[in-house]
Amino acid sequence: MRKGGKAKPKKIQQVPDATVADRKRTGDPQALLPSGATSSDRVCWRLTHLDIDGPWGLKSLDHDRLLLLLTDMAKFESQTVNELFHQGEWPGKCHDVHALPNRVALARLDALGLSDMTKIWKLRIGGAGRLWGFLVGNVFHVVWWDPEHEVWPSKLRNT
Repeated sequence: MRKGGKAKPKKIQQVPDATVADRKRTGDPQALLPSGATSSDRVCWRLTHLDIDGPWGLKSLDHDRLLLLLTDMAKFESQTVNELFHQGEWPGKCHDVHALPNRVALARLDALGLSDMTKIWKLRIGGAGRLWGFLVGNVFHVVWWDPEHEVWPSKLRNT
């Protein structure tokens, strides 16, 4: 109550008339997005398990390198899981987690709460660069960016 015993008048909210909502584009996202009808067949990304601070985290990337990585990832979005991972070794391959030769990588998976995973997948980007994560259906759950190919180093020939 205000001084003098009178209540403060309530504000009346202005609500747009129904015709405004009628003019908005709504409906099936597949019809609105380019190539949306086939997006369930193509690879897509999740970043929930991204290891930001670890040895293969994104924290150390500068702005330009991060943009290049995202551009390369966007190129993969036009491909299906079969095209990426079941055509030989490139661009993608699957490994058994327990066979990871880098013990730091195994310890980091444990620290991230991902030590119970059995398979880990990699995508080759550029020469030595590898994007590591877990594949569930057509969703690649990104964990690491490994620019120097350290998580699973190649065996040197003739050694």
